[in-house]
Amino acid sequence: MSDWKKAPRDGASRNENTLSQPLKEHRVFNNHKVLSQGWYPLVDSKKLKKGQAKSYKLLDQRLALYRGEDKKVRAMDAFCPHMGADLGNGEVIENKLRCYFHQWEFSGDGSVQKVPALEKPPCGVKVQSYPVQEKYGQIWVYSGVEADHDVPVAPGLEEYDADALYVKEITLFAHHHVLMAGGIDLNHFATVHNLDMEFNFDVVEDGSEFIWELEGELPDNGFKARIGKWFLGPKFRYQMKFSGGSVTAITYGYKQKFKGVGKELPSLHILWGAIPQENGVSKVKIFLLTKKRKGLMGKLKNIGLYLSTFGLLTILRDEDAKAFPNMRFQTGHLVKGDESVARLVQCLNKLPISPWYSKQVRKKDSRQVEVWN
Repeated sequence: MSDWKKAPRDGASRNENTLSQPLKEHRVFNNHKVLSQGWYPLVDSKKLKKGQAKSYKLLDQRLALYRGEDKKVRAMDAFCPHMGADLGNGEVIENKLRCYFHQWEFSGDGSVQKVPALEKPPCGVKVQSYPVQEKYGQIWVYSGVEADHDVPVAPGLEEYDADALYVKEITLFAHHHVLMAGGIDLNHFATVHNLDMEFNFDVVEDGSEFIWELEGELPDNGFKARIGKWFLGPKFRYQMKFSGGSVTAITYGYKQKFKGVGKELPSLHILWGAIPQENGVSKVKIFLLTKKRKGLMGKLKNIGLYLSTFGLLTILRDEDAKAFPNMRFQTGHLVKGDESVARLVQCLNKLPISPWYSKQVRKKDSRQVEVWN
């Protein structure tokens, strides 16, 4: 096994060389002290059964999730406002959640419905609830009071029912924003993937979602380039969608035709859902996506597309991953050719921060300075 595979995934390099090589810190981008508002794949749907409640942590925010008799999942802050018991230890009563300690009952929106010792619940007492969606076999929780977008699909699948194959959960060597930046780092195609390509890119901003459309001219030299040129024609296209700073979806071969002029080829779709960790790195859940297709031939076609997507993902992952061990991702000296990365940093820094982290402070010169609002 090569050394890069043995490297620790603990984020320790973030705290190294802080005097001789100060780290440029951003409001949101690559900042493990804050959490942007977005969707996070908290748990496998199968692990929360009907009539069951559990609590989970997202960084240092504990949430109580429960599945009601209607099979719908609700999420709220975990601590009972009465005496602080974990509501994840409570009991599901139809579509409400009852605290185990003193049996206060809460509806899905967090309002108190019943207090055994009182005729009427106390006024103004409520637990904050959060949006929940189930997609790709996961329970996704939004880190804000109201979601401004759904759990996304990959570009090109917006008008279709998506079929999904969950691959696995991995731990990155870095914060998940570094993974995002790697996807549109155009210089690394030549240095890492041996594809010396000139790319044009366009960015569409839609609220807290950002879509990159990229097109590059395939070179004449190199085995990968020659194979790509024979199959795709002179140009290679792909799209990336970044949603809320927490979900990344990529479509390889976006509106690509055989040899550039023939029949439109099926695209390959990958989606990553991030789960940031307290130590500064992130876990990501990886999904392969495609259109739902009916019948035996449709299923066989989807299997073929999944195998092709997984093969491409494996090649790119193994080539990229060698760069990340002990990396302390830095944006202090971006140069020509880094325009796409710089644009992503700007977009992510504009994202709204989760209310769980809207009043973070840090020490500077022995004073408390508020730096994120």
